Amino acid sequence: MSAKLSKRERVEAALAGEDVDRVPVSAWGHLIPAERDTRDFAEATLEFFRDYDWDWLKVNPRATYFAEGWGSEYDFDSYGGVLPRFVRNPSDPLDLGALKPVGPATKVWADHLEALKAIKKGLGGAPFVQTIFSPASALASLVGRPTDHGQEAVTRNQAETLLGLIRKSPEKVHSALAAIADSLAALAAASVEAGADGIFFAITKLARKGQLTAQEFEAFGKPYDFKVLAAVKSSKFNILHSCGPDIYWKEIQDYPVRALNWASVGQGNPGIAAARKSSSFALIGGLDELGVLKDGTPAQVRKAALEALELGGKRKFLLAPGCSIDPSVPAVNIKAFRESVGKE
Repeated sequence: MSAKLSKRERVEAALAGEDVDRVPVSAWGHLIPAERDTRDFAEATLEFFRDYDWDWLKVNPRATYFAEGWGSEYDFDSYGGVLPRFVRNPSDPLDLGALKPVGPATKVWADHLEALKAIKKGLGGAPFVQTIFSPASALASLVGRPTDHGQEAVTRNQAETLLGLIRKSPEKVHSALAAIADSLAALAAASVEAGADGIFFAITKLARKGQLTAQEFEAFGKPYDFKVLAAVKSSKFNILHSCGPDIYWKEIQDYPVRALNWASVGQGNPGIAAARKSSSFALIGGLDELGVLKDGTPAQVRKAALEALELGGKRKFLLAPGCSIDPSVPAVNIKAFRESVGKE
């Protein structure tokens, strides 16, 4: 049996494919209403980390803060699921050629960088990553004009609007993506400078069947994604998150990251065993956040987690959900998930 490791040692060993005393575990979700205020958000994030004694932390800021960097406005007194109600975007979605880069000094981003510094101080040496959306994901938020602010309706509106623009005005879209990539690259680098060990780079339900075609993903996704990731290439804990069902599995295997997080259960994606045979990344996942974690009993959660641990093994595997957990997930289920790897 391996000697007891610190959280950081455990995570670093798992990423490197070395022996671990036990598999690292973590989960994340939107902290509403704390995410409205960056000081409250930092405190709530640390509380969530400590309450469940996670091995590593994925900082999970409000999903709109990327678009807010360009002036998008939201009503934080009214949420649909995990998204605040959309109020307005500052420009016409067809005026993409006028979109300019913004920097980390932009107030909403600067506030979140201060939150990262506070989180760093409170973690006691445990590793953490900051969430950064892909340029295409950020652009979808900027061009969307949802009238229904429910999460599914907003996601659908944003994706449909972006896809329409790609097929109608591809050069304007490329221009906008270039500006956004420059901006997010600077934000990613500033996040690492503020203390993050890397970034959780999220492609939000676009790199999959029924959204961008594989060819469109290669043209409008990957080049701009790689530009952002190049800004943090020396970081040791960069994670790619490809969100949703039926993702383009083969197309994401060349991303310059150390680990991959995806929905491995019940969404038409490769499971843990198949992923182990077809990917060189450290694998992060194993638990169905849409099913058993949300609707099951603690015993069922524990059983599912133990099955994932058996499939993942003790090398290059970190136990986690396939995406953010819903705010309605019972605390007893989160606790059962955490305790599936054993107590300290």
